[in-house]
Amino acid sequence: MRTATLSLGLALAGLLALAAPPVPAVAGFVVNPTSDQISHGFPADPKAAVRAARALVAAGHLKRAIAALKLYTAEHPREIGVRRFLGDLYYRAGDLRSARQTYLAIVTDFGGDSETYNRLGSVYASENHINRAIAYFEKSLPAADSVIDLVSLYRRKGELPDFIAYARAQAASHPGDYAFQVDLGQVYEAVKLSVQSERAFRRALALAPNDVGAFNGLGLALLDQGHVKAARLNFQRCLSERPENYKCTNNLAVADLDLGRVTEAERLLKAAHARRPEFPEALVNLGYIRDERGDWRGAVHRYLQALAVGPFWRDAYLNLGIDYERHHLYALAESVLLKGIAAIPYDGAMHVVLGQTYADQGKTKLALAQYAYATHALDPRVREVAKNLIAALTPATTTSPHRR
Repeated sequence: MRTATLSLGLALAGLLALAAPPVPAVAGFVVNPTSDQISHGFPADPKAAVRAARALVAAGHLKRAIAALKLYTAEHPREIGVRRFLGDLYYRAGDLRSARQTYLAIVTDFGGDSETYNRLGSVYASENHINRAIAYFEKSLPAADSVIDLVSLYRRKGELPDFIAYARAQAASHPGDYAFQVDLGQVYEAVKLSVQSERAFRRALALAPNDVGAFNGLGLALLDQGHVKAARLNFQRCLSERPENYKCTNNLAVADLDLGRVTEAERLLKAAHARRPEFPEALVNLGYIRDERGDWRGAVHRYLQALAVGPFWRDAYLNLGIDYERHHLYALAESVLLKGIAAIPYDGAMHVVLGQTYADQGKTKLALAQYAYATHALDPRVREVAKNLIAALTPATTTSPHRR
């Protein structure tokens, strides 16, 4: 599922410099395998079944993992966690119809729960059913990753100020409930108000001193402000509460990258990917490390791996497009970025890089159109880059000589 911003925009620094280096974010398979082929050696208990499926994903066998879990859930229909994970893998394979059917069946069989509502919201958002997506995301609140998606969807509807006001009112009317403070912190983080985000997450931690989501959110807010060492401490506190937490492991690695601790970051990212191979963020960041070492082909391989499990993950499209554009593979860059924009509409950074791709080919009108889209981005840094690029491509207006 799409989650809160896990890997942070180190890429935007490159966009600001107009050099646009890639950013840290966050196979074979058996065709139509038979039941005997899949079930042979596949665990019978739910936790082990999920681990076995993750091992298949890690080995590049996403469709085999789906086929195995489909058989498992048919034989164990009461295992809600395994059924939800099967839906997650459908989603990551881009099979939105099967993902939607899986999640709706869970709601029908067991009643609603925040995790399934969040996932249904992601499916409907990916299908561009905005109102349905909002309805399911809101059912998953408070203290859910849905907040980031809601910011994006309300922005698309032109109702973002109303949603921000609503989040503020909810936090104010529930001053003793940490969950509403977490929601407000995520709203501020999504609209790049990192100081306000920091305050909200600190209020949440005052109410729930061991909450890992608040530690992660505070770390992200501090990282956005350039307080990398303080951010790192919060990610470490998160991991002291939950040592295998994927988000905080990934984000600790991002902080280490900011501090030049590349070896430590790589170790953390490999550990995160080993635990959750179905998530794309660590793969994107491992690709970023390859890019930083000058191995752009190795980076491209990692970004493609990320897209295989995260077909709606923006940073993979963005970094892949940047690498193709920088190496003058313009047709590939255009293809990747157009797919990314279709999957994640209204992303200013992708519009900037696509515009740069057009500009490098002399397609000035197409470039200006992409930069114009980017001037409406949520991130003020992207908006500023887009305006500067438009100015650079627009001839200066000349004035007539002054006559007496």
